Amino acid sequence: MSKKKQSDGFLPTLFPFLSILTCTAGVLSFIIVSIGVVSILAPSIVVKSRDLAVTIKKKPAYVECHDKYLVLVQQEKKVPYDAIENPNADYFKFVKTIQQKADSIYIVFAIYPGSERTFRKAYHIIRQMNQKYKQKNIDIGYEPFNKSWRLHAKKG
Repeated sequence: MSKKKQSDGFLPTLFPFLSILTCTAGVLSFIIVSIGVVSILAPSIVVKSRDLAVTIKKKPAYVECHDKYLVLVQQEKKVPYDAIENPNADYFKFVKTIQQKADSIYIVFAIYPGSERTFRKAYHIIRQMNQKYKQKNIDIGYEPFNKSWRLHAKKG
């Protein structure tokens, strides 16, 4: 019996493809880790406001929402959770002031982890005022913040 002859045909190898794929995955992993490290180590975040519309220019008033208190950033005042709905407290006076200047100022909430309850309570007051004074609605914005971020805003 005769043996079958082995073919000298082309046998492709996947080594170059796998090495390129491995290098690409390594570079992408390095980029992801670098972005993560930079975001964790960032000492502060400065938020620059944008105009709400081309013709209407409004300035932001920043409020930090934490688990047990609010911080009125420009005024540098801390309002405890229990005092948010108090008509004599700083937050209620702050919202009244914003409501009077609603055509030129809006509120931006920085929501830190675990502060959803505080944000809802603060937002509820604005919603009630908007329903009561329909001609002077307060515009709001909100942004989730990392627990290590700090908001710095210029006064005035």
